[in-house]
Amino acid sequence: MKLRCIGAIVVAWLALLAAPGGTSAQETFPNHPIRIIIPYSAGSVADVFGRIVAQNMAAQWNGSIINEIKSGANGSIAAEEVARAAPDGYTWLLVTAYFTTSPSLFKELRWDPQRDFIPVGQICKAPNFFVVPTSLPVKNVADYVALAKSEPGKLSYGHPGKGSTGHLGFELFKRLAGIDVAGVGYRGYPQIFPDIASGLISSTFLSANQALAQVQTGAIRIIGAISDGRSKYFPDVPTLAEQGYAEAQVTPWFGIVVPRGTPEPVVARISTALEAALANADVREKLDIAGCEPKSAPRGQLADIIKSDIALWAKVVKDAGITAD
Repeated sequence: MKLRCIGAIVVAWLALLAAPGGTSAQETFPNHPIRIIIPYSAGSVADVFGRIVAQNMAAQWNGSIINEIKSGANGSIAAEEVARAAPDGYTWLLVTAYFTTSPSLFKELRWDPQRDFIPVGQICKAPNFFVVPTSLPVKNVADYVALAKSEPGKLSYGHPGKGSTGHLGFELFKRLAGIDVAGVGYRGYPQIFPDIASGLISSTFLSANQALAQVQTGAIRIIGAISDGRSKYFPDVPTLAEQGYAEAQVTPWFGIVVPRGTPEPVVARISTALEAALANADVREKLDIAGCEPKSAPRGQLADIIKSDIALWAKVVKDAGITAD
């Protein structure tokens, strides 16, 4: 009889903790450091953007959020680690283009963006710019397309790896423009800069900060903005849409996801903190200076963006006959 009474007391105590007036692990979240896994190298734009929002979110909780670098395999090393992490809210993944391009590129992917993760929210959108060396005799996208059509296969474009926006975004543009331009893969943008400046490659897509640095040297010319509208970074540069290629307006975005199975109250708490960070003037200014326009897309909206982008890039990969080899 005593055992039954003790058992009933324990059950009642647990029920009390789970009740609105009780204290649960979800209600005290976070009570120890959080890891945000970055799929690119330290100092990359992904690392910078992640740190900016993480610092503010940690301050909201009087806690700690640690950026942990897990680069390699086109983001798969980081994604797989987070997909297998405990779904408790203490391991996040910073996502960008690789998250939606990998499913169509890799047949034996050991993680799935929709099956294994819950979207938390978008951080920002980083407009890219279509650039050419100043030695190339083109002033706009129409000139570039005309030159490419007059000399099929002679022009080239550089990209920082298969599956990147710089790769698949340019392949999408090629298909829409009906041109033959050779793709040249690099380890990253630092290796692209000298080749675009010297004219060894004919074009590439660069972020705002990257483009600004190269424009200031006089080595490159911007011929188009790849964004929803004219970018405040280069307001005089017409968008691809203005130049007849609206479907090529694909702007890289950055966001946060957590492992599938993370409790709903914890996901909601993280999402709320992210939205608060993006509403903070200091955070917005830092993101803006870093070349990323703060762009809130809460949980449901980010899920829709991920679904749409997966379909878009699957079509681009199929139409272009791209393989991961």
